[in-house]
Amino acid sequence: MRSRSTALLSIAAAAGLLLAGCASTADPEPTASSAASKVVESSVTDPAAAGERVGANGNELEVWSSTVPDESAAGALGDPDAGNQWVTVNVAQWVTDEGQKDVDVAPVLRSTDDESFSAEAVSQRSVEVPMTPEKSYTFTWSFQVPEDLVDPQALVLCVGSGDEGCSSLVAE
Repeated sequence: MRSRSTALLSIAAAAGLLLAGCASTADPEPTASSAASKVVESSVTDPAAAGERVGANGNELEVWSSTVPDESAAGALGDPDAGNQWVTVNVAQWVTDEGQKDVDVAPVLRSTDDESFSAEAVSQRSVEVPMTPEKSYTFTWSFQVPEDLVDPQALVLCVGSGDEGCSSLVAE
């Protein structure tokens, strides 16, 4: 009786190993779409909606949430300058060039209500994050914005200071 149980267990274990081996050796098929084909054309005056991927000069981003204004940012960053409020944006970011860090590709916040306004990103992280090309990273960036410009409908996040690769903070 004991040898029959041992034989059944041996057969079951061998079958399990064979099935596990088959399942783990299958390679997923590559997809035909490239990351670049997902990038939406956009500008400061015609920004993409939040959730769409925008880019310029090898940097890309996708806004996935924002807090306008963000009173909790003061806990990590200190009080904003007088007459300003913190605005925080969570984004997915990609790069195409080697050797980039998160601070190298920090986005710029602009306003469609005031073309002269731009705000530099401030990180709530205490370390710089090295980025690998074509990998997605999620970052939280905060910006000091004058109180009269804190309007989610008018704020636009851009991959740089140029006129392309810009996203609205609100979904359309």
